[in-house]
Amino acid sequence: MFQSYLEELSRESGIRFKLSFLEGKEIFSSLKGVKKSSCINKEIALGRERGLLTLEKENENCASVLGFSINQKYIDLRYYREQMIMDILEGKGAAFEAISSTLPFLLRKTTLFLISTDGNNYDVLATLKELYEESKAVAIVYDQNILLFGEFPSPYDHARGIVEAINSELFLKAYIAYEVIPEGSFAVKTAFEKAKEAIAIGKNYSFRNMIFTSEELLFEKAVQSIDLKVKKEITEGMEEKLSELDIDMLNTIEEFIASGLNISEAAKRLFVHRNTLIYRLEKLAKDTGYDVRNFKEAVVFYVAFLLWKENRR
Repeated sequence: MFQSYLEELSRESGIRFKLSFLEGKEIFSSLKGVKKSSCINKEIALGRERGLLTLEKENENCASVLGFSINQKYIDLRYYREQMIMDILEGKGAAFEAISSTLPFLLRKTTLFLISTDGNNYDVLATLKELYEESKAVAIVYDQNILLFGEFPSPYDHARGIVEAINSELFLKAYIAYEVIPEGSFAVKTAFEKAKEAIAIGKNYSFRNMIFTSEELLFEKAVQSIDLKVKKEITEGMEEKLSELDIDMLNTIEEFIASGLNISEAAKRLFVHRNTLIYRLEKLAKDTGYDVRNFKEAVVFYVAFLLWKENRR
């Protein structure tokens, strides 16, 4: 859509020009066959980014007006993209042609990040927009959360980067859930609902790791839906024992379970020696009566552990 506008602007005004991002990536050009020596460059705003407008010297007096028009259209289209995302989330839909021209990454494999903090959402939004070029990602505030859409080859690494940026720039704690939207599926609303549920589950159990996906939390989702009477039966006699555990032991339980009961992997994630971890697990078995190195005992214990955390909120 922006390309079409630039083509029309060049044709209707009779001014040939080239537009590129400041770092060099070309957006549009109608200057084919024009010598560089007969052109001038002018730096212009492109929303929050900077662009370079190249045009013939004879049209130099039009550079400011042209740059202003291009920037205004760029800003208008940015808000149009954000509104289109909101319409899709609310089930209003959008024409295929509009999506392909305005949000082309939705035609490919896209990642949705849902970010929840205890701070001002618009401060977080501003930080995200500094991290990602507007041409490569869309960030909006929606339903009291921040959503970021784009193509990210390593979603978990990006999620960690976002958490670190929010921590260092705004001194806020951030929870992030992400969902990968399959190529061509347009399942934006479904991805949002899954991410929103994952955030709620993660907060409910106050996990040490604050980055989630719905797929990773299926077990916790099942535990959350257990009948209240059954929950009481499971936690009976365990609450006092769990309340006496120190922070190191609580972190050990989470990481050992998250590591699939793999002692070496859990020790690495906890930054402790393997023997230290074994000692902690043996102490846990002695204090609670459950040896979490045994799969069946680990399942029962982890359910009780989750319910205990749920009751503490």
